[in-house]
Amino acid sequence: MTSADHDETTGRKLQQLLARISYPIAVHMQIYGSHGACVRFSHNAGLPFGAASIIKLPLLICIGSLVSTGDLSWDSHVRLTVPAPHGTGLLEYLDIRDSMPLHDLCVLMMGVSDNMACNQLLEVVGMDRANALMRELGYNTTSFRRKMMDHETLAKGIDNTVTAEETADMLRRLHERTLVSRETSERVLEFLGMNQFHDLVAWPLPGSITLWGKTGGMPGSLLDAELIRTTNGIAYSLCVFATGFERAVQAKRLIAEVSEVVYTSVTVAQKSDA
Repeated sequence: MTSADHDETTGRKLQQLLARISYPIAVHMQIYGSHGACVRFSHNAGLPFGAASIIKLPLLICIGSLVSTGDLSWDSHVRLTVPAPHGTGLLEYLDIRDSMPLHDLCVLMMGVSDNMACNQLLEVVGMDRANALMRELGYNTTSFRRKMMDHETLAKGIDNTVTAEETADMLRRLHERTLVSRETSERVLEFLGMNQFHDLVAWPLPGSITLWGKTGGMPGSLLDAELIRTTNGIAYSLCVFATGFERAVQAKRLIAEVSEVVYTSVTVAQKSDA
């Protein structure tokens, strides 16, 4: 079976999975080879989604960009001024009174999806500046509009937004070490490798793979963006965003099924090519 046949079969299987659901979902998968990135499957990739914690990836990229220009430093200390939100994270429970290094706040934000760390870093960058940096990088839909756990703003219909297509492009440029600069790309990937949450795209995959990614979730919404490398050296990215479902278990099961179909396709195709 040729690579084209594998792509067609995989696309058909994914479309069959997606046809079962009635809520909005986006799937974007691309594989990396000697000739660059190749999109193998895309569904609703340009549809905006409420970002949940996926917004922490573009925020990290903004911080890396500002470090590259000398506006920030990874070892500079940041005063802790934001109130502790309820939600994911550890910072509000730590006995830290005054400040933390920028690097450590990024570790908390990306490793355990710490909302207080995220809000403090957003204060450092500034919402307008973060949006301007996204536009400079070519991302016109990825937008910062509220802090984490700001339910009052969210209730007004104002939310951070992302698309699977733009998020996948961030992963592509990180993989190619071309997002801002090689040094910035490598540092961002280092933080993405710290992610401790592996219950969506990563859940059905073997423990031998390497992951760089970020998950996000809130009631009725689950998102995952992962850059994946298999033990045989195949690299691909998969972004799956879902919203509007009634039960999280339904969406989690679907995301896992999509991930398994993609992983099987990638590994089987490599064996066929060999």
